[in-house]
Amino acid sequence: MGTESARSILVVAFLQAATALAALSSSPTAALAAGAIGVLAVGRYVAVAYYASTLCSTARAGLRALSASAWMIGLAALLAGVAAVAVRARPALPWAVAAALAGPIGMSLLALGSGIGVLAAERTLNAGGKR
Repeated sequence: MGTESARSILVVAFLQAATALAALSSSPTAALAAGAIGVLAVGRYVAVAYYASTLCSTARAGLRALSASAWMIGLAALLAGVAAVAVRARPALPWAVAAALAGPIGMSLLALGSGIGVLAAERTLNAGGKR
């Protein structure tokens, strides 16, 4: 895994911690649910980063299949965790869903911000060269 993967995992971990802390304002049960879903979400992102690292390398097919399995198991565990919160602690369900969606939304915003930054940097470089 490279530095981009590590940065992405850190962003997701930070978002999960922030979500769990925000859920604490609702109730300790909501914070526990958001924290548990957050741990599953971070684990899934680690599995996704591992899978992505096997795609670009000369990794054997068995290693690639193992990493893909970890990714799918992580997604299934995340969905099962949200379902368990829905059954056992329904008032905490919005916080569990927020924790499940914090990673994808955060990564989308990170990608959007990075893309805008690259476009702005290219525009600045091109404008400077035309003077």
